[in-house]
Amino acid sequence: MQNRFVAAVGKHPRLLTVGAVIVMATIGWLWLIVTAWHDGMGEALMPMMGEELSAGDALLALIMWVAMVFAMMVPTAAPTFKAYADSAGVRTLALIAGYTTVWVLVSVVATALQVWLIHLGALAPHMAPAGVALSASILIAAGIYQFTPLKWACLVRCRNPRVADVDDVAAFRIGVEEGLACLGCCWAMMAVMFAAGLMNLAAMALLGVLMGLEKLVSGLKTTYFLGVLLILGGVILASGLVIR
Repeated sequence: MQNRFVAAVGKHPRLLTVGAVIVMATIGWLWLIVTAWHDGMGEALMPMMGEELSAGDALLALIMWVAMVFAMMVPTAAPTFKAYADSAGVRTLALIAGYTTVWVLVSVVATALQVWLIHLGALAPHMAPAGVALSASILIAAGIYQFTPLKWACLVRCRNPRVADVDDVAAFRIGVEEGLACLGCCWAMMAVMFAAGLMNLAAMALLGVLMGLEKLVSGLKTTYFLGVLLILGGVILASGLVIR
């Protein structure tokens, strides 16, 4: 029975790949929406300003970051996964696992950074920026990164996956490579969530669309345009801070 199922699924690798992406994205968005709903009902899952973060709070923060990865980053890599599906077949799932592993590790780092910023008082425990200075700095830094050679190199790799017929181990390794390329391409845009507020669902959706669009279009005009917008937004915020 299991062999028949594997054989049937193997005949439709693209469908399997798209299904895996949809399932992961749905899980991510459902978690984030439920968390935001609890916050809106006054039942915040994370502590409020002035409260200490426990180990359980840190775990919830980690789950939130993983959910953001599922919701925002996995869909942007769907074209890459589909490109591999025709040659790698069901092994594309191993590739997706390798890609996701990279971003889960990034989630661990992001959680540690979040806890540290809360400790410094730069970020409120309920995940909103505690001041304008942090938001402005992040936006400007993210905008500048859009013009760097590393950004361009990683973006080119994301747009041109190195498709090959491989075994499960090699597929996982390629998935890690694709995840690292995606990280190099998108980490600065993800960092913008620290400026927008980590539970800002509208910002998540917008950034996810922009990162996906950037990988689909050719050339660097979109990349430059986003860089200018980010820098401009940061400067406007910083100007308001100076005026105050």
